[in-house]
Amino acid sequence: MLFSVLIYASEDFIDALPPEELATVYQKHGAFHEHTKTNNSFAVATKLMSTGTSVTINKDKDDFIVTDGPFAETKEQFMGFYVIDCPTLEDAIEAVKILPLDHGRIEIRPVEFFEGADFKNAERLVISAS
Repeated sequence: MLFSVLIYASEDFIDALPPEELATVYQKHGAFHEHTKTNNSFAVATKLMSTGTSVTINKDKDDFIVTDGPFAETKEQFMGFYVIDCPTLEDAIEAVKILPLDHGRIEIRPVEFFEGADFKNAERLVISAS
């Protein structure tokens, strides 16, 4: 079963970390990445750019309204995500315990794809750029 691993943290806190502490955070992500690759549960990893680079689009009747930044104003921001392929939710929970959880939180949610989408083990697909 595919699970999304949604990462939330405070951008300000992460941006203020000393380089050695930030390196530790990235090492934990690297360990998770290697763990999921080794047991063939890795599907996708994405780090989102800062919320200052985002826009939110809403619709009011027939007009589209584009607003700078994220819609939700919260202490933590959505920082990035993984998609992993695990037999059970319990397996996904065990895998996520590798990630840095000291300064944020992680949500795990099952994933379904729309008809025609096939992203299972997407990294294994090699597309030649010619």
